[in-house]
Amino acid sequence: MHGLELIARINSESRREPHPLRLHPRIYALRRAIAGMAIASEYRARLYAALYRYADQVVARPVYKPDEGWDDLEALQQVTLGDWMEEALRDGFRHRMDGGVA
Repeated sequence: MHGLELIARINSESRREPHPLRLHPRIYALRRAIAGMAIASEYRARLYAALYRYADQVVARPVYKPDEGWDDLEALQQVTLGDWMEEALRDGFRHRMDGGVA
């Protein structure tokens, strides 16, 4: 019983409020697309994080016809990779400033 109580307490403390746009059809479709991709777990986590960070922008952007512009998944991937690259460059710069070798 003690173990179950501990697990229940840990799970209840780590719960976050769900994102308000999580049930929007475009966000839901992106979640399903990400879940179905054969990708590394780190990239999947970054895609999910970017999805909710930019959810309002995803919903606000126009829906493009095929071959007219990036679809939602392509746009999300571009933003995710851009954020990841900026983070890597920022961390590399910090590493050099701390006396590390680049």
